[in-house]
Amino acid sequence: MELLQNDVKMLIFAHHVVVLDGIEAALVEKKVRFMRIDGRVSKEARHESVKQFQEEEGMRVALLSITAAGVGLTLTAASTVVFAELHWTPGMMIQAEDRAHRIGQLSSVNCHYLIGEGSLDDMLYRQLERKVNNVSTFV
Repeated sequence: MELLQNDVKMLIFAHHVVVLDGIEAALVEKKVRFMRIDGRVSKEARHESVKQFQEEEGMRVALLSITAAGVGLTLTAASTVVFAELHWTPGMMIQAEDRAHRIGQLSSVNCHYLIGEGSLDDMLYRQLERKVNNVSTFV
């Protein structure tokens, strides 16, 4: 089974460098073309990576730090957003999702949250849901 369908581009977000490193190792092992943006990547290099992801058909995955790449980037070539781990602030998650939901997006975007039952993210997800619901009731 292939890791990705030939026409699917995805954004994978994580919060911790060790998680990003683990995902990167898996992508390298599976020979998936990807770009990575985290806090160590310069503004110029970010721009070039985004351009490659948007324009190059073979560039399948954008591996992204929630905090470093969650705002200010347009990644509308992606139709799938995956959160390998969560951030404790709902606004950061929403902003990260919005990297694919931008002007110029031609496809519907599917967002997936990978949450291990009984894990810290399991508890965090329930708290995030409550926070979003509380904010939504005031709008």
